[in-house]
Order: sequence, then C-alpha cells, then structure tokens
Amino acid sequence: MSEKKIYQLLELSLWVLNPLILVLAIYNQKIEPGLFLQWIGKLHPLVLHFPVVFGMLIAIYFLFFQNRRFPLNTEKLLLAINAFIASGVVICGLLLSKQNAYDNDLINLHKWGGVAIALLSWLLLYLLDLKISFKKYLALFFLAILIGSTHKGAQLTHGVNALSFPQSPATQTEHKSATDSLSTLYETSIAPVLSQKCISCHGVDKIKGDLQLNTPENILKGGKHGDILKGDLNKTAPLLERIHLPLADEKHMPPEGKMQLTSDELNTLTKWLKGGASFKLKLSQLSPGDSLLLMAKNSNPVSNAKFEPKGNLPDLKEFNSNYCSVNYLFHGSDEVEVNFFQGSFYNHDNLKKLEKIKSQIVNLNMQGMPLKKEDLDIIIQMKNLQSVNLNSTKLDIASLEVLKSLPGLKSVSICGIEFDEPGINKFLEHARFSELNVWTKNGTQKQLEKIMQKYPSIKIIVGDNLEDQVMKISNPTIEQDSLIIPTHVDVKLKHLLKGVVIRYTTDGSEPDSIKSQEFKEKFRLTSNTVLKIKAYRAGWKSSDVVQRTYYKSEIHPDSIKLLTQPDPQHKGNGSKTLIDYDLGENNRYTDKWLGYRDSNMDLIIGFNQSKPLNSVYFNAYIEIGAEIFPIAAITAQGSEDGKVFKKIAEAKFPVAQKDDPSGAKTFTCNFPKGTSFKYYKFSVSNVKSMPVWRKDRKGKPAWIFVDELFLN
Repeated sequence: MSEKKIYQLLELSLWVLNPLILVLAIYNQKIEPGLFLQWIGKLHPLVLHFPVVFGMLIAIYFLFFQNRRFPLNTEKLLLAINAFIASGVVICGLLLSKQNAYDNDLINLHKWGGVAIALLSWLLLYLLDLKISFKKYLALFFLAILIGSTHKGAQLTHGVNALSFPQSPATQTEHKSATDSLSTLYETSIAPVLSQKCISCHGVDKIKGDLQLNTPENILKGGKHGDILKGDLNKTAPLLERIHLPLADEKHMPPEGKMQLTSDELNTLTKWLKGGASFKLKLSQLSPGDSLLLMAKNSNPVSNAKFEPKGNLPDLKEFNSNYCSVNYLFHGSDEVEVNFFQGSFYNHDNLKKLEKIKSQIVNLNMQGMPLKKEDLDIIIQMKNLQSVNLNSTKLDIASLEVLKSLPGLKSVSICGIEFDEPGINKFLEHARFSELNVWTKNGTQKQLEKIMQKYPSIKIIVGDNLEDQVMKISNPTIEQDSLIIPTHVDVKLKHLLKGVVIRYTTDGSEPDSIKSQEFKEKFRLTSNTVLKIKAYRAGWKSSDVVQRTYYKSEIHPDSIKLLTQPDPQHKGNGSKTLIDYDLGENNRYTDKWLGYRDSNMDLIIGFNQSKPLNSVYFNAYIEIGAEIFPIAAITAQGSEDGKVFKKIAEAKFPVAQKDDPSGAKTFTCNFPKGTSFKYYKFSVSNVKSMPVWRKDRKGKPAWIFVDELFLN
C-alpha cells in the first residue's frame, strides 16, 4: 500500500475518532461502558508513551528543523500516524476514567489536556503551509499542553508530589508501633495498619484526595471533602464507610489490586472509629479481657512489600461451621486465618478438618476453647503458623512447650492460663517467637518484670490495669447458640468473673442495674425475641450490651425453589440458604447471604399437603453505606397446583434513612386468618431507585441481602 493510500485512510479515520473523543469527553458522566470497553480502557497506560515521545519530537522538529524539512508527503504521513495514535490513547483514557479509581479534579485536568493533544495533533495536518514563526509558536503551545497533561497523568499514578524534591528520611513522619500499656490504642494498633495499607496513596510522597494518613494531625485535617472520622448527622464516617464497601465498589478502600485489610484489622479499625476515633485512649484504660485490647496487642499488619495477588483460590466453605470461621487473610492472599467461637460447642473434628490446609494457616484463634493434648498435636502441624491465641483454653503452661517447634511462630497469647516462675521460664527458654501476651491473677508484677529482663528478645505484654482504677467489665456470654425457636429454646447466660450480676431484657429495651430481670437460672423463649444482656459488678464499669435476636420457626417446607437467581458474588448455598437455619448474623462478608440488586428475589415453597400459615419472616442484612438497603416489600401468593397462584397478602416497608443502623433485621408479612395452600410464592423486592440523599448512586438499585425465611 502506498504512502498516499495509508495517509488517506488515517485522515479519514481521524474524522471519525476526534468527533467521538468530543462526545465521550462532553457526555462522560452519562456513558456506562461495558466490561469489554472497560478492559480496552486499561490499554491507556500501555500505549500512552508513544504519542508523548512522538509529540515531543514533532515539537522539536517544528522549532529547530524547518530549514531542513522532510518531503511534504512524509511530513503528512508522520503527523497522521501521531494523530491516530494520540486519538486512540485518548479514547482509551476516557474509558479508563469511568472506573472512578482516581481523584476527580486531577482526572478532569488530565482528560481535557488529552483531548487538546488529540485535537492539536489532528490540526497540525492542515497547518503545514503556515509561516515558520507561527509554526514555532504553535509548537511551543503544543509542547506546553503535552507536558502539562502528562504531568497530571503522573500525579494520578504517583501522587500530587510526583515531581516534588525527595525528603530526607529524617523529615518524613512514620508510624511507630508502641507496645506497652501506657501507649495509646492508635500507636499500638491503628497507626501500623494505616502505615502498611494506606500511606502508599495517602502519605508524604503521594497525596490522593488531599488526604494524608501519616500523622494524627494530618488525619484530623481530613481531605478535600472534609472530616473522614466523623459523618454528619445522617451519614456514616467516610473512612468507616469506605473500608466496608464491597471490594468491587469503585470507592472501596484500599482499592482493588492493593493489599486489603485483614478481618482483624477491619474489626479493630471499625471499633476504634465507632468508639470515637480517640488518639489518646491508652491500653491501660481497657480491661484485660476487652476484645479491642486483645486485638490491639495481637495486631501484626501485613506488609505491602512484594505482594502479588493470587487468583482462582479454592473455596473454604467446607471448613466453616457455626462455631468456626475460616477465611483467607485478605483478598488475593492464599494465607488463611481461623477463628473458633462458643467454647461450649467446641468439636475437635472441626480442628481436625483443617489438616487439609494446615500449611496455609497463619493465624489461629482458639480463645475459650476447652483444648486437650490431641488438639495441640494438630496445631503444631501448622508449620507456617505466625500467631496463635490460646487465651482461657484450660491448658497448662507445660503442655504449651510444643509450640516452640513451630519455625515461623511470632506471637503467642496465653491470657488466663496460670503459671509459676519455673513454668514460664521453661516455656520461654529457647523460644523462637518474639511476642507473648500474658495475664494471670497469680503472678506478681516483680515476677513478671524479672522474666522480662531475663528474655529481652521477647516482647512480653501484660494486662497491667491497676486495680484501684475503675475498669470496664468484659461482656457476658449467651451459652445457648441456636437462634431458631422450633417450639422453644432454653437460654443460659454466663460470665467468667466471680461476683458478676447479669441482667437481661426480652422486649428490646436496654437492661439496667435495678429494674431489669437478674439472671439466676436458664429461662425459656417461645416466640420472636430480642434478648439483651449486660454484666454488672460493684466497683466496675458495666459491660457493653450483648444482643441476640431469636426467631420463631414452627414449620419447615418440604421443597423450595428460587425463581430468580442471586448475584453470582452473593449466591450463598442457593435456595437451601433460606431454610438451613444458618444465619449470617451481622457479617455481610460471610457466604451465608443471598444478594439481589438487579431483580426481586422470587421463590416458591411447597408442602406435601396444604399447610395453614399465619405469617412469613425474612431475615435480611442492612448496611446503608454499602448500598445494602432494607427490603422494600414482600408479596405472597398461594396455589394448590403450583401453577395458578392468587395473591394472599402484601407488606410494604418504610424507605431507608441515612442513619439506619447496620445489622440483621426481620421483615414480616402476615396472612389473613384461615390461609392454607400447598404452594406459596413470595416476591421480595429491593429498592429500585436509591433516594436523592445518596447523590452518587441516585436512581440506581440497592442491594438486599437475605439469609433465612421463617414460617409460622
């Protein structure tokens, strides 16, 4: 093909591409590209260097080589090639900008700079006959636009300080992890997490959204949208909202592709933010059994260094149960963390099942489990274990010596396990781990100080709250674990500390120390109940309220079928999710929820013969910040043949508000008296258009998360 023919094709294509660029740029907010076009957008950083270098060479050519010009046809062909590549790069960039992973102000400057480069590159084709002096001015203008736009692109990728002069290490403020009880919770547990997971985008070298998270002073300043620690009257704190958004959400932090928060880090940050985000709260102000204190002392942020996300990791569902949570450490990691719950329901078989993935387990929490030697025999097979929590496990210090065989073990927590001086000395002798958490009522401060001096390489952390301070009592526990009431359930409450009085309510009100019922022996529940309990002891601050909702479910269907399918990312265990009595409770990250956004949840339940029903309850999860809204409506229909249905009842529910609390909630649809059918069809509706106060998602549908239906 001749040069002339190539030029003609390129010129013709530019008359198509450049108007397209203007349309994409002007109507960028209204355009929603599909997945393939989003992928095309990712080619932008791959090919953008070609028009940048080409454009600079053209500017130099116009400035310094007009007395030694190429032949006219060659000039036109080179300029056409440059304009064509520039147009393609700009189109890719406009598609990439729709993924909203960048600072809005910078992206707008970079976007219009790119559009200007494409249009100027196209215009140069028709200005070759101008005077040399004019072409030089045009070249200078083109070069300025080229440099300015590419600089904004560098700031998008590498931060607003991309070309700032590097600071010496002495001038950069870094988070330092503190370890003693006089240190603040922020220093011990929050700052290291921010340092590892956030400062790469919000630190000294890179400042996205005008936000720096490297010092308390900078955190309190907030970003370009204001305070990140506190929301307004009707809004969740921005930082809290961002870390809890779904990973695929464009506003989720850290963004997809970066190292994610572990569940412990997420829980610690959440509790700190909900507790007021104090930078002055000291570890000594927390009671020894406080879960936040234990998480803080066990905090061990995972470094971003040399991290490569793993893909196609196998599902861990087979290892999970009501009393054991097994999850990957964070998105993209093949390392696993394990948490056991409810010691009264502990089953050795659940631990034994983990032998299949023993080499992947790095964090193990067995707090409160009644462990024996056979359990320790399995634990020491986890050769890559880094952190183990054996608090209050009824083991003795001598039996724990086998832990020293674990080569990668860094942190051991044995709070509540009694020991004497010879026993702890033998346990620490030749130990490989570098951190030990202890708390015992028998050891004296002098004994512990002596041990610390003897083993300086091991950081020994002691729950050393002074007894003359008013301490907050740890939370009581509910030993009855099932939340389903077939006919009745008997509930028993417990607290490990002697002299504690537990008071409770069953009407949803807050327990108080005088009027509320005192727990003395197990009590029976026979209907839907919101149980709230609280512990009191003279000279101590009362515990937090522990709440659990019980659901009456007298009838179990003989069959169930989903007519509409849930979102592939939130498909639970299919239709069985609704009748397995396995609740997701207050955790949207479990695989126990059915998630719907683009359609209603429609289903049919069947019985072998007609069954009278009074009501149906759907248990749903709500988290407004994550766009998981309350159920909008429930419609019920009945049929005898499963083909022809007639409407029985409909229930509509109030519109969500900004300040609706997160958590599980039931939605009820009552039937007329005498309702009896062999088949029942239900349509559970989501919000089809989010309210105006959700400006960023206005007009788009909200999620509903449902995990169970109860029939009575």
